[in-house]
Amino acid sequence: MKVRNRNLDPERIADFESFRSGILELMVKNSPLQNVLNEIVLGIQTLNQAMICSIILIQDSKIKIGAAPTLPKEYNDAIEGVSIGPEVGSCGTAAYTGKRVIVSDIDKSPLWRNYKEIALKVGLLSCWSEPIRTHDELVVGTFAIYHREIASPSEFDIFIISETADLVSIAIEKSITSSKLTESESRFRDFFEKNSSVILIIEPSTGNIINANESAVSFYGYPHDTIIQMNIEDINVMNHDDSKTERMLVLNENKSFFTFTHKLANGETKQVEVYSTPIESNSRPLLFSIIHDVTERKIAEEKVNALLSEKEMILHEVHHRIKNNMTILNNLLQLQASSNENEEVRNCLKEATSRIKTMSVLYDKLYTRKDANGLQINEYLEPLAKEIISIFPYPVHLNLSISDFKLTSDQLRAIGIITNELLTNSLKYSRNAENKLEIQIKVWQEKDYFYLLISDNGNGFNFELANAENQGFGLSLVTMLIKQIHGDLSFNGDNRTEYKIKFPIQI
Repeated sequence: MKVRNRNLDPERIADFESFRSGILELMVKNSPLQNVLNEIVLGIQTLNQAMICSIILIQDSKIKIGAAPTLPKEYNDAIEGVSIGPEVGSCGTAAYTGKRVIVSDIDKSPLWRNYKEIALKVGLLSCWSEPIRTHDELVVGTFAIYHREIASPSEFDIFIISETADLVSIAIEKSITSSKLTESESRFRDFFEKNSSVILIIEPSTGNIINANESAVSFYGYPHDTIIQMNIEDINVMNHDDSKTERMLVLNENKSFFTFTHKLANGETKQVEVYSTPIESNSRPLLFSIIHDVTERKIAEEKVNALLSEKEMILHEVHHRIKNNMTILNNLLQLQASSNENEEVRNCLKEATSRIKTMSVLYDKLYTRKDANGLQINEYLEPLAKEIISIFPYPVHLNLSISDFKLTSDQLRAIGIITNELLTNSLKYSRNAENKLEIQIKVWQEKDYFYLLISDNGNGFNFELANAENQGFGLSLVTMLIKQIHGDLSFNGDNRTEYKIKFPIQI
């Protein structure tokens, strides 16, 4: 409210305050805006019966009659829909400029040049108009006072027109707020009532069910009047203290997702997932909970887990038998080698034993793990190298430097056989009387490639002479496997034997 002039007549001010109180009471009771605007116009005219008042609203920069019950219909019809502008009577100009417009003599005012004919025809000789502004200073209409005589406003008239414009502004904004609230409540009600998901509204402290939608009524099997008299603990299979603790977690926004067992009206239980969030209604906190029946999914998960457990048991048994068969085969070959007098046959059997040992070590490492899709290379090559060296009955200094990156089982299988063949060659052919045999195995990674280096301190040999048709089975196998996993081999056999192989990480 604007500051009032102390010189105004207290009695007339009291009449206006009484009028204002009546209008504010209508607003509190949520009376329709049209009724409130009409009451404002008629109430001001009661305070001064010489006045003819109107409220116009501005829509898309055009005049719309808001309330003008005592203005002639002919005049209202004439100005309805007129665009506001700098010379559109008192109201059109006030709305356009955002300033109060006082026209004491319509006949002589340039603002009324295009509209005075209709005004004078119905006996309107003066018009004072005040812009109606929202709290953010947007002009949404005007409040006007007409006289059937040439008249200028008194100080009290200025007070009346200014204060009434403010009162109309309050009524308009209250109506807009109420409409938005009603629309929001309607959307929420539609979302709540028509939602296919089960929804409960719960009082967090007591656990009382405040409301339930139709999906909840159908799911739990209780009539709506019954379920809203129940407590969530009548449904949730959980002790009182734990249930309340969970509700408080939601209220404090520390948790929003839960898995519960809920009991239906027929005694059947369902596994449910609950998404709950705090909301406020009439200044009290409530919990808005969406419930999903996941019973079928839980049953399916249990079946899948049972099948997986069964599969793991079967695989474990299969792996155990395969490992036993490998051990038996390895022992048979060793026995055959030790009992055969032909040295060449013994060497062939030892090589076969070594290859089986290579596969056995890899198999043992891969299939005693939950993840059989890959393995750190150092976890495989280090024990493999030691197993191969243990087959030979003389001392060897083994220098290992193997990084710990992961390879697929196919890559490891090829790398294991390659290592077995090259390491076996070093053990068989590089030992001499002068030096203790030293073998180095190094594996490292550079960008998208990894490298395998196997070298010894033997006398070396000419790799070219061991190629093509002269190449032994072992080196032929190495060459084939290197190609198979897209590797490149470089060899140095001048004073020592050194194999360096480059492989892509992904194949």
